[in-house]
Amino acid sequence: MKDVLDKKEIDSLDRLNDRYEKLTKPSHLAKLGERATEIIPNGVKNIFEGVGKSISEQELYIQAMNQVSNGFKTIEEQAAKLSVSEQKIVKDLQKQGELDSYQDIPRLRSYEIAKVVSVFQTKNLFTAFVEGGITGFFGFAGLPFNLVLSTFIYFRVVQSIAMYYGYDVKNDNEELIIANSVFVNALSPSKSDVKNELSSVITKVMLMSKATIIRETSKKTWSDMAARGGIPLLLTQMRALANKAAAKALEKTGKKGLENTLFKETFELIGKKLSQKFIEKAIPIVSAGIGGFIDTAQMERVLEYADIFYQKRFIAEKESRIRSLMEREENSVIDAEFTELNN
Repeated sequence: MKDVLDKKEIDSLDRLNDRYEKLTKPSHLAKLGERATEIIPNGVKNIFEGVGKSISEQELYIQAMNQVSNGFKTIEEQAAKLSVSEQKIVKDLQKQGELDSYQDIPRLRSYEIAKVVSVFQTKNLFTAFVEGGITGFFGFAGLPFNLVLSTFIYFRVVQSIAMYYGYDVKNDNEELIIANSVFVNALSPSKSDVKNELSSVITKVMLMSKATIIRETSKKTWSDMAARGGIPLLLTQMRALANKAAAKALEKTGKKGLENTLFKETFELIGKKLSQKFIEKAIPIVSAGIGGFIDTAQMERVLEYADIFYQKRFIAEKESRIRSLMEREENSVIDAEFTELNN
């Protein structure tokens, strides 16, 4: 367990805190749209004047909710083109460091993963959205579909970033719940904008300082650390709250429909606010007959927030996750030896 965190990882915590400070400043949020727009390829951007004025915020919200309720399958099929598999993640991360399996991701350096996530953010996402067949429709009729589609894509992107840091949202319901709360927080990254207990914990994770993380996550076992309070207790509470929320959501729907239920409930809460912003700021884009609307500032904000959260969480939990891996490996060896003795 020597040098679980190297100097570069420890020093990156200061930069992550600086990024979060900038992200919560209104002046910085206003600049995100300009910066994100720069990645749109030449010849693709095509601004259509007055499209948003043809529909009211309330009407857009009502029609968008209808899309969520009755057209989710179509939305899901479009967004699936941006989903990443465990196999792709392992292949991408192997370019940065030695990696045998998806479960071994905690053994990598946080900055190695961050490089891969950066490529995913700046290149793969937008290229897939514009050129990969994400189909939208221009004009009045297309706004509700595009609002829901782009919002769901942001939701899936948060999940993908979580997956790159080894948090398996596909097979762990608690991690999907956490990703959903990260997504909601990312849409309005204010330190004082507390929506519920889980959102509050996630905000506290974003505010964790380097000194506190290093001091409080380098002691004995995780349970011992959690008992003493501080960051380990905070992260334990986050999992407990996610577990409670997952159990409640699963009562309403089976595991297969959990993502649908989460997105629908989330859109009901934030849809009206998104409708207003979408009409004001969404940028129409067109390429090879494929049209769509995307709020580039919002896209950039969600990507940045998710990367900061999961990178800080990765560093804070790294030692405990590696210890758990080692314990599982030891248990597997013991089980194998026991089986061999009894054969």
